[in-house]
Amino acid sequence: MSDDFSELLELAADMTGAPSSANRFIDKAVRYTSVEIKRDWQQGAERTGLSGYAASIDFDVRYAENEITSEIGPNLSRNQGSFGFVEDANGGVRSAPQHAGRDALEANEEDFYRGLEIAVFDATADAIEKG
Repeated sequence: MSDDFSELLELAADMTGAPSSANRFIDKAVRYTSVEIKRDWQQGAERTGLSGYAASIDFDVRYAENEITSEIGPNLSRNQGSFGFVEDANGGVRSAPQHAGRDALEANEEDFYRGLEIAVFDATADAIEKG
């Protein structure tokens, strides 16, 4: 996946047409992937030696009309949550770039798409059963 997230934006545009009955299935896929990315990011962040930074990685799911989003990353209100700079450190802070967040996102990309495919299938099956 490219760093510009264009593929995810295209997917979001494609999912706009999904029926609202699919929301509970899509929500499940988003939450599951968020947990997996959080765990992988925490494991990768452990390399920094900043255990507080690793523990600060969290996610927040938000809902708006026709939209389910998940923001994953350091929680600034937690100990060392502001240490996210180590992700792209230039060595000036005696730290090479960690890219734990990027690596976690890339490691879970295929599973996320698969989860959305399952969500759409489950919503379709549910609609057929009820219809």
